[in-house]
Amino acid sequence: MRATLSLVTALLLGSQSLAAQAQYTATFIETSKVWGSVVADFNRDGHDDFFITGHDQSDRIWYWTKKGYKPAAQALPWVDRHDCDAADVNLDGLLDVYCAIGAEKGIGVKVNELWMQLPTGEFSAASGFGAEDPYGRGRRPVFLDFNHDGFPDLYVTNDATPRPDGMLNENRLFINQAGAGFAPADTIASGDKGYQCAVKGDFNQDGWDDLMVCYENGPGHLFLNNKAGNFTEVASPAPGVEWKDAKLVDMNGDGREDLVLGTLTNLFQIWINTGASPYFTSPAYSDLLPAKGVSVAVGDFNRDGRKDVYVVLQDLKCLTTTVDRAPDILYTARTTAGFDKTLLPQSLRGCGHMADVVDGDKILLENGGMDFKGPNYLLSW
Repeated sequence: MRATLSLVTALLLGSQSLAAQAQYTATFIETSKVWGSVVADFNRDGHDDFFITGHDQSDRIWYWTKKGYKPAAQALPWVDRHDCDAADVNLDGLLDVYCAIGAEKGIGVKVNELWMQLPTGEFSAASGFGAEDPYGRGRRPVFLDFNHDGFPDLYVTNDATPRPDGMLNENRLFINQAGAGFAPADTIASGDKGYQCAVKGDFNQDGWDDLMVCYENGPGHLFLNNKAGNFTEVASPAPGVEWKDAKLVDMNGDGREDLVLGTLTNLFQIWINTGASPYFTSPAYSDLLPAKGVSVAVGDFNRDGRKDVYVVLQDLKCLTTTVDRAPDILYTARTTAGFDKTLLPQSLRGCGHMADVVDGDKILLENGGMDFKGPNYLLSW
């Protein structure tokens, strides 16, 4: 039986002074290495389920039940599985899962996975589906309807460190062939564009999916769909900053997607979409973090109708001791403007690696990493 812990945190710094304590509940899920997760309603019961990629173990979907989250009977076999994404690839009403697979640090050949959901709720591995990308060091995939035909297409990021055999190891776009597989497409988003994040969006509100990619060696890329089989790159906000994670969310209620950004240079920023190119011109909110902001998650955690932000911090101790002394931070939107900032001490043991939002108001906190195991929790306020 999984334990539920009530943890009380203090130090509310919205006005740079001590304030009331903030209480949350942490429900233990499992211990694993972590590279990514998918949050989606796989069984169509109206509640989010989640799939955590363990990186060195068989992985299962965790389904919502009235008595808490329970693991599925089916386990996907062990492989060097990094991040995954979910979409209804063949439009049969069932969510399928695509996973990016590593390639033995760039010296091996490993195919990415497409798991098709069956009417029974189990998943079957597809073969010959056209987006295997065997030479890529797969990192983060994202589904988007690039050509606006109703079928989800696929963008896959790779660690573009050159392979010793000279095979290409770059980001790729794959076009869905009406549910019968995928075919590669060459766009300006192909190549070495970064792999830390890949996010679907619609910056200009024209109804066509755009793309944002985080670049680990510099600012991220914003690709605007030109509706003619390619993207147009627009000027990137936060120049000179190494992007680690980013989300596109309407933060101010004007109907436009804003940019929520965490960086390897210890910055947390929110850039408001102006509605005209280049869309993000200056940060509306900026905070210097005490450590790297490795993951950002946006939800309404106190259920007051305003968007809050959870930022996972990670200090350098994680690289050697698996002990993370950097607190995570919860930014709670005020009724007027700005945020109250709550430091959440790392009392959950393990290194914060990433966070995802479940049902809009809970955090799936993943504390493992590529080389060490850590406990994963579901946080609720």
